[in-house]
Amino acid sequence: MALKNNIAQLEFIEKIKQMIPSNHSLVDEIADLLKVSNDSAYRRIRGETVLSIDEVVMICNHYKISFDSFNKQHLGTVTFNCKSLGNDDNSLESYLAGILNDLKKIQNFDKKEILYAAEDIPLFHNFKFPELTAFKLFYWNKSVINPPSLGGKKFNFNSVSKEFIDLSKSIYDVYSTISSVEIWTEETVSSLLKQIEFYWNSGLFERKEDALLVCDQAAEMISMIEKQAEMSSKNKNAAYENNFALYNSEIMIGNNTILVNMGEVKVTYISYHFFNSMTTTNNSFCGETDSWLKNLIKKSTLISGVAAKQRYQFFKKNYEAIKKLSDSIL
Repeated sequence: MALKNNIAQLEFIEKIKQMIPSNHSLVDEIADLLKVSNDSAYRRIRGETVLSIDEVVMICNHYKISFDSFNKQHLGTVTFNCKSLGNDDNSLESYLAGILNDLKKIQNFDKKEILYAAEDIPLFHNFKFPELTAFKLFYWNKSVINPPSLGGKKFNFNSVSKEFIDLSKSIYDVYSTISSVEIWTEETVSSLLKQIEFYWNSGLFERKEDALLVCDQAAEMISMIEKQAEMSSKNKNAAYENNFALYNSEIMIGNNTILVNMGEVKVTYISYHFFNSMTTTNNSFCGETDSWLKNLIKKSTLISGVAAKQRYQFFKKNYEAIKKLSDSIL
């Protein structure tokens, strides 16, 4: 029988169960993670064997959850897991691999959705276009991570390896299969354009043609997103119809905030220091994030689906901003 005073462990195990797709075995996952037999895993799951502190830490780290939400004594405390970039050549690859891994986990759930309040264009969209991807990865690597190997180097399309481009494309491919709601403002696209403009004015493009091609692909990306908004889908496969909704908010968004719904579990991602992110599964915090996003949506204008006029006006401004940048480079 479960220990009468082991309620917190049972709630903790229930949370883990919710984090696992229905086609995965909780017993197998716990046994593999803790390196114990299936029988020992069963006893922990039923609360007959108390989880050690080391085992709780191991489980929390693996599933990227915090134990604080089970502590009723400190309801005002929220623990975040931080995913930050280092300053070496492998940091960006590890970061992108982590994003792909997270998306694949989300993809495994029957019921899933991503709500994205976008201060910048969600990075997934950039990854559909190889040259634009190369620029974004070089920009992040040189201007944010700043490894010694990129000291004094300028951007060209050979600056980023094919392996990086392929990894990024895989991220886009998975994202395109997951239902998402994105909330943009009129400033969402400007971050990318400012990056391109800064590199051009700073002489960090090797050739003018490279800068113009990045602008062209930025326009192609915006055109792609406009068409996806029209179809209310990010994927032409009929299995993924109606998996995209896009809103235009007149309320400024202070930073990129993402709420992921996976089955019965909610996960919040918040960006900080430009590219780094913090995540939490704290029930209270995720509930507040959910309410904030839904309130933001209520005050925003839907520009996907049948909202043709609103969509045209929104994207027209972005095309004009890209053309203005291209003309300044010519």
